[in-house]
Amino acid sequence: MRVAVIGGGVSGLVAAHRLAPHHEVTLVEASERLGGCLRSTDLGGAFPAGLDVGAEASLHRRRETRELAAELGLPPEFPSTAHSSQILARGRLHTIPRRTVMGVPAAPADLTDLLGAVGAERVAAEVLTPPIADDVSLGGFLAARLGDDLVDTLVDPLLGGVYAGRCRDLSLAATVPALLLAARAGTSVLDLVRSLVAARDAAAGPPQPVFMTTVGGISRLVPALADRIRAAGGTIRLGAPVESLRAFDGSWAVRAPGLDLTVDAVVVATPAHVATDLLAEAAPGVARRLAGIPYASTALVLALIETGNRRLEGSGILVPATEPSFIKAATHVSSKWPWVADRLAPGQAVVRMSIGRFGEDPRDWRDLPDAELVDRAFGDWQAITGRDDRLITAEVRRWDRALPQYLPGHLTTMADIDAELRSVPGLELAGSACTGVGIPACIDRAETVVRRLLAHPSNDHEKKEKE
Repeated sequence: MRVAVIGGGVSGLVAAHRLAPHHEVTLVEASERLGGCLRSTDLGGAFPAGLDVGAEASLHRRRETRELAAELGLPPEFPSTAHSSQILARGRLHTIPRRTVMGVPAAPADLTDLLGAVGAERVAAEVLTPPIADDVSLGGFLAARLGDDLVDTLVDPLLGGVYAGRCRDLSLAATVPALLLAARAGTSVLDLVRSLVAARDAAAGPPQPVFMTTVGGISRLVPALADRIRAAGGTIRLGAPVESLRAFDGSWAVRAPGLDLTVDAVVVATPAHVATDLLAEAAPGVARRLAGIPYASTALVLALIETGNRRLEGSGILVPATEPSFIKAATHVSSKWPWVADRLAPGQAVVRMSIGRFGEDPRDWRDLPDAELVDRAFGDWQAITGRDDRLITAEVRRWDRALPQYLPGHLTTMADIDAELRSVPGLELAGSACTGVGIPACIDRAETVVRRLLAHPSNDHEKKEKE
């Protein structure tokens, strides 16, 4: 079977990787590089091994990234257990409570230092709300149950670290499905969290890390996947933005500058706003639904600093939107990841600062030149931490429309999209706009649509496995 995979992010790479050993695969990427939101930099030669300047970690509890990394021969790396994350509240840094589910505590008293006595008491005095029929905003649900202070101070920045969005806008069902049972039953969310945390605490074996990467950074997945695709006989075309996608006589025509493909099947693995244009003719209902998925734009400042052998406190900082700060988060990269610390000179550290949330006016930072963005972000981090470390070098990476926002009803939207795709033989959709923004979810979706594509009855007579 001849297959075109449109989009060279992790979703497209995984789809092509699974197809290439037995099918004629061409991966088509609009830009001159693969990886999408997986990208690395050597900081102008200051860190030759390369540092992630896009996605930098994957959930360890999900198997997909672990298994793919092992398959590709990439050794895993886990965060240092000596450091915990902090959160800024009322101008002071606090350790983030551990026994929570996305900020909802098993024991409200654990939040007294962070929220104050009144805020913690409001959480403990949960107000039961009527059962929901389908989906609601996570922030709205939790604010009604447990109070605004918990939502604005803890839940919102935790969720914002994943989606660069606001929890009052985001879907409960799509972002924290673990809490859905209480919402739909109208029962206590605190009781549900207590049972979830107790089950986690009682799990056999030592505590497992929350996150993982690979030695050298999670972006090492990109060249490893590309090498496997090419070794299996697949073709990768860069700098080829697809201009049209058309179905005809049981086949698909894919047109890009310098490229004219006729294939049996297509996997579209692009951002939703790109797929909207590609699918306007072939699957107009899918295109219309994808057009309704908004995106957040962000920027990252990656800095190499001189600490004078003063260790950084914690593996990172979250900053609520209620705080008058320019950055929304900072990762102390060299404290979090041992492989980075091992490659630094004594007295050096790497800090990564994040800017931008969905719903904010991006002109607050987008129009700033890189040098000013670095100055403001690094100065903000210094003010928050109370440090006066010297900046050695820094790099800015701007991510335009990088993170899809899962608004209430997103899972229904995706179910409708998948239902329409079942009526369009040879067409599948993958990418972070579908069923999860994290790397494991992107891998899972890509592998799912490949299985679905190969299982479709219309492909039975077209499957031409390589000898």
